[in-house]
Parts: sequence; structure tokens; C-alpha cells
Amino acid sequence: VTEQRRSAEALQWAATHDELTGLPNRTLAMATVDERLREAVHGSVALLFVDLDNFKVVNDSLGHGVGDQLLQAMARRLRAARRPTDLVARFGGDEFVIVVDATDGVDPMAIAERTRSTIHEPIEVDGTDLFVSGSIGVALNDRDEIGSDELFRDADAAMYRAKARGRNCVERFAVRTHRSSVVALRTATELRAGLLRSEIVPYFQPIIQLDSGHVVGFEALARWLHPERGLLTPQEFLPLAEETGLVGDVGAAVLRNSLAQFARWRAGSMPFADAALSVNVGTRQLVDPGFHTLLRETLTETGIEADSLWLEITESALLSDVKASTSALRRLRNLGVHLAVDDFGTGFSSLTYLKRFPVEAIKIDRSFVRGLGIDSDDTTITEAVIHLGHALDLAVVAEGVETPLQLNRLRDLSCDRAQGYLFGRPRPAGIVEAERAAM
Repeated sequence: VTEQRRSAEALQWAATHDELTGLPNRTLAMATVDERLREAVHGSVALLFVDLDNFKVVNDSLGHGVGDQLLQAMARRLRAARRPTDLVARFGGDEFVIVVDATDGVDPMAIAERTRSTIHEPIEVDGTDLFVSGSIGVALNDRDEIGSDELFRDADAAMYRAKARGRNCVERFAVRTHRSSVVALRTATELRAGLLRSEIVPYFQPIIQLDSGHVVGFEALARWLHPERGLLTPQEFLPLAEETGLVGDVGAAVLRNSLAQFARWRAGSMPFADAALSVNVGTRQLVDPGFHTLLRETLTETGIEADSLWLEITESALLSDVKASTSALRRLRNLGVHLAVDDFGTGFSSLTYLKRFPVEAIKIDRSFVRGLGIDSDDTTITEAVIHLGHALDLAVVAEGVETPLQLNRLRDLSCDRAQGYLFGRPRPAGIVEAERAAM
């Protein structure tokens, strides 16, 4: 009888718990919400829907074994941080849910913010510090006759809204959140079709050598020529592309189209055709083994020499996995392309890792350039970055230059290059040709 009881208990546990993390599973989480809603008063049950940002990058770059260890470590961390009255469960994949008892004046948003901070702390796996973040959606039983299915749906919709805001943040469900999630689903479908119809195109912004004033390069920036909504900027579709796995396709389209355009300019002997091309590379592209092949083949097809191409990788992308980033950068550098750290100064370990990466330039984030000559802190930081770059024999490029005051201050500080609206907005190829021809 005892053995039968143990077997029955083991089967019951397996049916209601996640084998990898030991946490309650989706089944138990939904049953718990059902039970609490039956006994709840208005607004007393809250559901936090947690999705780990960029978890796929960890799996793709370090393997599923490391990914599993990360999930186990995160489960232990979330379980240790919960209150006794709350339930932490693994919902599936890289998603967790927290069922919160919101009685007695408890603020679910405050709990969600603490959870977000807890997730953002580095986790050591196999001797490597992994930095992950979480997007969290919060929903309450603050509408009449709301069931568990609706509560999970609302929290999930709020989580996707948090991702659309830039990730590593918390969003509370509102009716507009549900409408936004419907729009996001439709937009993802349209983006897939848009890629097939070549609606993703590069716009080109000039990069200026400050000591001469000459155009020495163009940064290719993604734009979506949407057939109904008009011109869409990256902020309006790249977060969604990342969540739907289409960001690599978007990046590939920009890379191919911008290199092909440069080849046409050179074939036509345009006066600016000897300038360099800069293309942004995202986290997933960087660690994707297929990107190296794509880059090599596209350079061969277009006839553009690798020395004319700069790849810009954001500081946060590089620091998400230093070991994998370093390996990927070395392979790309061996092709002959140049590498730059984009948005420098916005990460959290710039000085620690900068020398490890085979980069040749750093780009000062526009948030520091904006206050140049006006805000003492921004001026000090910009000056320090320029000195640091030059001490490490790196070129320094300032982004977001919009005023003559900023330009003059950058020249005084011996900054190498700059780009921004003062020199030219991102333009389609045809307008770039016309503008440059008129100069």
C-alpha cells in the first residue's frame, strides 16, 4: 500500500510540476488561478507573466544544456524571491508565471518591478556570467466575471506590450493592450509578406570626417515601405521582428540591398561611391553561423571589397554573451570587414570588455551628444569616451549631432567622425544621389 501511495504521489507530482525546474507547471498554475478566482474579491488576484528576453540567443550560441541550466537557476531565484502566499510556475519554454495574492493593499506592479530587478542580476553558468532580462505583463481580476483563460490572455498581451516598449520592463494590462496585441499579430503577418515583396529597404545617412568635413561613409538604416501605413522606422517593427524570429531576415535584406546599391553607385562612378558602408548587426545575427556565410557571399556577388564595409554591433548585444561575441567578431574580422561598437556608453561593463573585442571604432550614443556643451555630465562623459577611444587606438564617431554647438565641441575634443541631422537625415538612395550631386 505504501509503495502504491508513493507511486500515486510521484505520478501526481509529475502531472503538476515541471521536470526541469521542479516548479509547478502550466496545469497547476491554471488550476491555482481558477481556485483563487472562485474565492476572490474584485482586484485581489494578480497574474505576472514573465518572458526572458533573448533566451533564444543563449540556446543558439551556448547550446541547450547551458540554456537549461539558466532556466534552473532562474527558477531557483524566482522561487526564493516569492512571498509565501504567491505561486511561481514555469509556463513553458522561457516563460514563467507568478500568481500573486493582491489582498491587503499589496501592489502587484511593485512586485513585478522587484521581479524584473531580480531577473536582471547576472547568473553564473559554467563559470560564465550570463546577463538576461525579463519582460513582464501584469493582469488583475478587475473586471466582472473574468476567468483564468482571460486573465492569462491579458497578462500575456501585457507582456508582449512590454517587449514592444523595449524589453526589460513591466506593463499592466489595459483594454488598449489587447488591441495592441491584435495589431502586433497582424503586423507580424504583414512583415513576413513585406520581406517577400522587398518592402524592407535601406535609407542612407552620411558620416562625416570632422577634420576635413568630407563624407567618408553612409550608415544603412532599415525602413519598411508599408503599402498601407507608409514609411515605418525600425522602432515600429524591429522589436516585433525580434520576437517573431524575423530579425535575421530583416537584417539580411538591409545588408544585401545596401551592398547592391553601393555596387550600383560605384558602377556609375558616383562622386561619393568610394565612401564606406556601415550596417547594423543584431544579437541573433552576430551569433548565427549562417551570417558569416551570408556576408561572404553577398560581398562576392556585389563585388564590394570587405575593407569598404563596417559592421556596427550594439554594446548590449556584445555583452549579452562575451565569449560567443568575441568568437563571432574574430571570424567577421578575418573576412576583412571593419567592426564598431554602437551606442557606446549605454552598457554596464564597457571598460571591462572593450579590449577583448577586435573592434576598430566606438560610436558615442546620441544621449550623451545631445547635452554636449550644455550639460556638464554629458560633456565630461563624451570627452572621456573620446580620450579612451584614442588611447586604445580606436576611431570615435559621435551619433545624433544636430547643432553647430555640438559640432564645434566635438571638433575641439578631436572626435574623428560624426553623423546626425546637422549633416543629413537618412534618405533613400535616389535622394542621396540628388543631394550629393547638388553639392
